[in-house]
Amino acid sequence: MSLTFPFKKIALMGVTSALTLTSVSAMAAEPTREELLAMLYKQQSQLNELHKMLKQTQAQVEKTEQKVEEEKASPAFLDTVQIGGVLEFEATSTEDFAGADSSDLSLAKAELSFSAKPHEYVTTNIVALYEDGSNNITLDEATIEIANKENFPLYTTVGKWALPFGNYDTAMSSDPITKTLGETKENAILVGATYAGFSVEGFAFNGDTQQAGEGNNIDQYGLNVAYEGEDAGLTYVLGAGYINNIADSDGVTDVVTGPSALNSYVGGMSLNGSVTVSDITFNAGYVKATDTFKVGELAFNGQGAQPRAWNTELSYATEIMGKPTTFAATYQGSDEALALSLPETRVGAAVTVEVYDKTALTLEYLADEDYSTTEGGTGADGHTATAKLAVEF
Repeated sequence: MSLTFPFKKIALMGVTSALTLTSVSAMAAEPTREELLAMLYKQQSQLNELHKMLKQTQAQVEKTEQKVEEEKASPAFLDTVQIGGVLEFEATSTEDFAGADSSDLSLAKAELSFSAKPHEYVTTNIVALYEDGSNNITLDEATIEIANKENFPLYTTVGKWALPFGNYDTAMSSDPITKTLGETKENAILVGATYAGFSVEGFAFNGDTQQAGEGNNIDQYGLNVAYEGEDAGLTYVLGAGYINNIADSDGVTDVVTGPSALNSYVGGMSLNGSVTVSDITFNAGYVKATDTFKVGELAFNGQGAQPRAWNTELSYATEIMGKPTTFAATYQGSDEALALSLPETRVGAAVTVEVYDKTALTLEYLADEDYSTTEGGTGADGHTATAKLAVEF
């Protein structure tokens, strides 16, 4: 222990002082044998007392250190609670496919999140969300994850959240159009495993859309596989997924849901990947229906639609005048997705500057091209310019 040396030093100093005094006394008068024995006995008693105090101090230090280690291993519940959020305010100027101009100011997003870790294997997360166009604050996510991925490869998640079908990360202000076709938020159960950069996740849920002739059951499911690695300065992520009913994605459900159930579930697949070299990142994603909808469910050009969408994005992160800055450009497209209000092609660019810590200003421009008139569209172009101020906390 760190306290042993100082106490031994004190004891030795005591002995040295006593011997010095004895030497001085000896110069004055030679002590008798009995007096020497008494002095030695007294010094031994002092040393014993110091040794006893040292052991008591060492025991107290060990007890304190053990308590600190126990507190580190089992932190207080309130110490695990984290509160965060995002506020986004936008100014937009738009020219739609009909040639009509409009502009607006809006609180695009207000998000508040709470997370806690009541046990080393249990993590909870709750996200409340307000978005422009909605008059309500909704429960966007609420999950319980049972996992300790550093020590055990298997994990499970239950609750409501965006299921792992597709990846829609972007450096732009606007979400990629693949998100409209693929993102699926549902109450679900997920079981996954991760090892050496690989992950496999399977999930099941009871969606909003149902299959004709079948009951209201947990009969919708999906699978996602991914690999993340680094090699020769490259960081990359690759993923692929399948869902047995793409009609239950958030951007499709309201379009296909009607007075009757689906004739049959329409499956979907997704591919996504990203590669980062130094400060340059390339993202790509592809989502498609693996089957064709019936005309009365989702149509395109007078026939059942088989919608698909893709996106590519290139971004560069740097600093300008000491401010972290990201430049991004995107090229996206869709096919047979006119009923989902997706453009046939989209090109755009954006620049984001972190003006203060956790505070970013984004300027974005998008140019969309509608489907041709022979396919039921207008064949016209649309344009949107956006300035967004976002604050994270």
